[in-house]
Amino acid sequence: MATSWLSVTIPMINTIPGRVLDTETLYPIREVSRLSGVNSVTLRAWERRYGLLVPQRTESGHRLYSMRDIDRVRAIVNWIARGVPVSKVATIIDRQVMPTLSLATTPQIDNQAEQHLQAAREQLMAAVTGGDLIELERVYALTFSRWTLTQVCNDVLLPVWRQYRLQARQVGATGHWALFDGFLRGRLLQRLAFLQPSRASVLLVSLQPPEDEVEVLLASLFLAEADINIAYLSCLPTVEDLSLMTASGRYQALLLFSDRALESSLLVRELPRLNLQLECPVAVVGACCELQSAALQRSNISRLGLAQRSLTDSVRQLLAGRFDS
Repeated sequence: MATSWLSVTIPMINTIPGRVLDTETLYPIREVSRLSGVNSVTLRAWERRYGLLVPQRTESGHRLYSMRDIDRVRAIVNWIARGVPVSKVATIIDRQVMPTLSLATTPQIDNQAEQHLQAAREQLMAAVTGGDLIELERVYALTFSRWTLTQVCNDVLLPVWRQYRLQARQVGATGHWALFDGFLRGRLLQRLAFLQPSRASVLLVSLQPPEDEVEVLLASLFLAEADINIAYLSCLPTVEDLSLMTASGRYQALLLFSDRALESSLLVRELPRLNLQLECPVAVVGACCELQSAALQRSNISRLGLAQRSLTDSVRQLLAGRFDS
């Protein structure tokens, strides 16, 4: 059986409910570092100290990781970026339902898909680094035509945006960050501007720092899939102003987005007040739903969840009066 320094195919040890797979492509730790951006020392520490990863081992003791392990590493990085201590990440990740492979899916197909997604990320970065707006526009449009919305947002655009976000602190990288961030904001706001008179309308309020607005706008793509008009507000108005806006009946819900933990005053005082005084449902979207689940539940605030495909169904249920978080 052919092997390479990038990966090795061995008989699969673990099974997936409903299906037993014969083989699975496994990756050495250096390749996991390349794909995830997390260095080997950190990966080993996550395994030893926190039990976040459980790699398989060769007879000589070398670690081997599956594509699911790599997806888990990316999830860990995302939660840490949102302010979750590494010691608490496992509790959040393990509460979430991990996607299972369908009967038509094989590890080889998963591996090929990841390679194509990595190529898409590299194409985007090459266009940004080269300052080529025409190429950036072409790759951006091609990404939407080739991949599902979840893959476009969470596997291509967001990882590249976050990488430039981190690099912006380094000398000489500010221009690349500013170019890609500005490009994404413009294109995503264009998508929000498409309105239909027959659709329900909602208010989407960003609770993010201004430099993290792209995360809100990417989440809005999943909301827009519910066939609604979205009025985007870049900051939270007063309760009185929101009451006036929603009293007209033009807006069927108020959605508040944050991928960070909410401030105590907002969580304890303002959100319950909004929930009581507005004449439409109030719900939160983003990582705050996981970070402060118990506190939001005590405040009787609906939690629509993360920016992923399930968000589309959740907002539909909210507008229909059937959502139960």
